Amino acid sequence: MSSISSSHPMHIEILGQSFTIKTDDSPEYIESLVEDLKRRYARISARMSVADPLRVAILAGLFLLDDLRKAESPTISLKSKAAKDKASQSEGRLLNEDFDEDQILAQLDKKLGELGL
Repeated sequence: MSSISSSHPMHIEILGQSFTIKTDDSPEYIESLVEDLKRRYARISARMSVADPLRVAILAGLFLLDDLRKAESPTISLKSKAAKDKASQSEGRLLNEDFDEDQILAQLDKKLGELGL
C-alpha cells in the first residue's frame, strides 16, 4: 500500500475483525490483496484444522515473509546457504527450504501449542 494516511477510506473485514484503512491505492487493488489473504488464511486453517484467527494470521505472516525473502534473493551464496543449513540443524528452524508446507504447519502448530497459543 502506498500510504496509510491518504484520502480513500476502505472498510476491510478479515478473520472476524473489521476496520477502515486510508490508502492511495485503488479499491480493486486493496480488495485483491484482502481476497488473496483470505484465501491463504482458508488454506492454512483447513490444513491445520484450526480456526484460531491469531494462529492462522501468524502462520500466514510467516509464509508471506518466506515468499518475499525467496523472491528478493533467488540465489543464495554458498556461504550463506551453509550457514542457513547449520542454523536450521542446530536450532530446528521452522522455515527451512527443505521442509514442505505440511511439515512446517505441523511444527509451528506444535510450537504454538507449547507456548499456549
